[in-house]
Amino acid sequence: MSAPTDPLSCLAPGSLSGRVGLVTGGGSGIGRATALALARLGAQVVVLGRRPEALAETQSLAPAGSLPIGAIPTDVREFEQVDAALDRILEDHGRIDLLVNNAGGQFLAPAETVSPNGFRAVTRLNLDATWYLTTRVAARTMIPNGYGKVASVTMTPRRGIPYMAHSSAARAAVESLTQTLAVEWGQYGIRLVAVAPGIVHTPAWEGYGLDPEAVGASMLLKRLQTPDEVAAIIAFCLSPAGDYITGTTIAADGGWDLTGPFPALPD
Repeated sequence: MSAPTDPLSCLAPGSLSGRVGLVTGGGSGIGRATALALARLGAQVVVLGRRPEALAETQSLAPAGSLPIGAIPTDVREFEQVDAALDRILEDHGRIDLLVNNAGGQFLAPAETVSPNGFRAVTRLNLDATWYLTTRVAARTMIPNGYGKVASVTMTPRRGIPYMAHSSAARAAVESLTQTLAVEWGQYGIRLVAVAPGIVHTPAWEGYGLDPEAVGASMLLKRLQTPDEVAAIIAFCLSPAGDYITGTTIAADGGWDLTGPFPALPD
């Protein structure tokens, strides 16, 4: 099987010059790949995440010739920390043009075994944090400036994944929130999309203990998705090419929603 081509090759360097972008969960996986993609396109990028060392590694990977990537250790579940991070970004850069809500997480568990605290922990990270950060960024900078783009990472299969009742509910809510905010904020020049990837081969995914070769073989395209492929879709939407895309979810999952819900459930 031939190696995948560079998914970022169609995006022109400099197409995001002059834009300020904020990426959550920027210390690894999709968040890191997206931060590097936006920096490559000329944006001034700031990443948020809980682990300072992971954010520092993202900073060290900034593409040659790009602006330095800023990093602010932040737990996006804590609204006070979010407000402090926004204070700092707006003080340093004056505005935020692009927002990528990527921070998220969940655990595999039958729905009837998930405790109220476990359900709340997942929805707090995947839904509440996305709602708060998006509305604060809009109120403080995008609406006053008459411009903004927001991309929120959800997941497929969108029709349900066994052992993921908590996360599936939260991600579906984010997609609905994306539609509603697109209607409310279109008058301010703000566009919002959700991007629903399939199984992306990241260090976090490896934590589930599944065999990437076996799971990849069960996919229509016979491999797992790469973080760069998700980053390219997000960058496309945030670029001028995505100016007339809003209020929709882009399922970029290699057809998994057609064949899911899950190829290899644990015993």
